[in-house]
Amino acid sequence: MKNYIQKLIDRFTRFNYSGSLTNEVHRWLLQNRHEDLKEEALRKVWNETKAKSDSRTEESLQQVLHRLQVSPVSRTYEMSVWRYAAAVAVLCVSIVSTFWLTKHYVEQPSVSMVEKYIRYGETGVINLPDGSVAHLNSGSYILYPDNFEGNTRVVHLIGEANFKVVKNPNKPFIVKSADVSVTALGTEFDVEAYPEEDEIVATLLNGKIKVETTMDTTSYVLSPGEQVVYNKKTAQSQLVMARLSDVTAWQRGEIIFRGCTAGEVFQQLERYYGITFRYNPNLFNEDKYNFKFKRNASMEDILEVLQIVIGNFDYQVGEHICYIKSRR
Repeated sequence: MKNYIQKLIDRFTRFNYSGSLTNEVHRWLLQNRHEDLKEEALRKVWNETKAKSDSRTEESLQQVLHRLQVSPVSRTYEMSVWRYAAAVAVLCVSIVSTFWLTKHYVEQPSVSMVEKYIRYGETGVINLPDGSVAHLNSGSYILYPDNFEGNTRVVHLIGEANFKVVKNPNKPFIVKSADVSVTALGTEFDVEAYPEEDEIVATLLNGKIKVETTMDTTSYVLSPGEQVVYNKKTAQSQLVMARLSDVTAWQRGEIIFRGCTAGEVFQQLERYYGITFRYNPNLFNEDKYNFKFKRNASMEDILEVLQIVIGNFDYQVGEHICYIKSRR
């Protein structure tokens, strides 16, 4: 059966077929039977594009959608910069996301999708169609239908967001991000899923959520204060107790680093201040640091503290770029 499905999808993506046959194949892909085998075959299609996380990745995504004979989704843009085309492509290539979208614009062409992007250095509050609220951290992207139809409420997230969900037991609220899916009936939780980070973290603040991971086929039901940490490199997940004050710090404007290398610190500061750091990675080792900075701390104040603790570097701030150089 595996070889049959792979051959069928390979053949479908290699040639152009009539609209009626294309729709039939799309519907077959949406059926629950042999879902894992279909997803495996679709991932092979994606891998064959040799897509990388660079400026050409959106083009790679379009190549995949073209091979699957899927038309572009209707969009409402509220973002000035799309920095996560690569992550969007990875998010959309899975059967749970790409063909969830396909179902909506193949079988329900009247449904439009809304995309919103929060730039680096900013946060934003999004009011969802059902009255639920998503508070997005900087450098985050969310995709959702302009009206939740059917028996679920599904949103797609890249980055980090806090969700306050309107309770509806008959219509679960689901957040999908890469290989992790979080389902809630009525609750408050945080999902952190930046594409450049090795881990995806789902934390429950109030209520109850179910966290599922596709690669290690593990699911968890969380109690308040617990979080699931999924490692994208190892495809392994674990349930741990969370520091809730750290998880929600970004909503208060605070910056907290726990066990972070210098490179990880600069990476997070890029998102917070909307500035690019340029430096030689060999300048710093893999030592880990803990820092906590209060609301409204300037980047210069933080860099002065880093100079004292980490040492061995000077900095020069230009327009949207900060140069880190070895201290001689």
